[in-house]
Amino acid sequence: MSNIISFNGKVTPDDDSLVMSNGGTDMFINILALSGAAIAQTESEKRLMVYLSEKDQIVGRGCVGFAIIEMPWDKETFEADKSFMIKVINGARNKIGWEKLDYSPNEEFVSHYLDTFENLINRMTIDDIREESLENWLAAAEAGDPIYCDFPRCKKHNTFLTCFGCQICNH
Repeated sequence: MSNIISFNGKVTPDDDSLVMSNGGTDMFINILALSGAAIAQTESEKRLMVYLSEKDQIVGRGCVGFAIIEMPWDKETFEADKSFMIKVINGARNKIGWEKLDYSPNEEFVSHYLDTFENLINRMTIDDIREESLENWLAAAEAGDPIYCDFPRCKKHNTFLTCFGCQICNH
């Protein structure tokens, strides 16, 4: 099975969606989680990192794809958050945190995945935000969810924990 990250959830043969194997998805989310954890400062940046880290194969292999417009964007912080996501991508390109992995990511795949993901993020505009995405995501979280507990981190990887634990520890 594979996972698809698309812009709006509509995948066509000629679109710019990112299609990855389950292992590729794990690696991709791992390197984004490491990079983002190193630089996230605001609540909205931390939320974006938790959201991405929730795309853990523990949920179900081949079931963790998502659409960029469904991420928990907030209109009030959108421009800063979009810039943050580009910094996260660049941090992953620069191998920020990779020393914490117990494997070496395939750099050819990494380059393709990051380039494609960056193109999808760059397409995003404030007008594309689905405000209900943030509201629904927050409403689905329970009281003890990490997003409501000051964004705890994995002691080993320093990534933000999700309701599933650490994305990297779980793979």
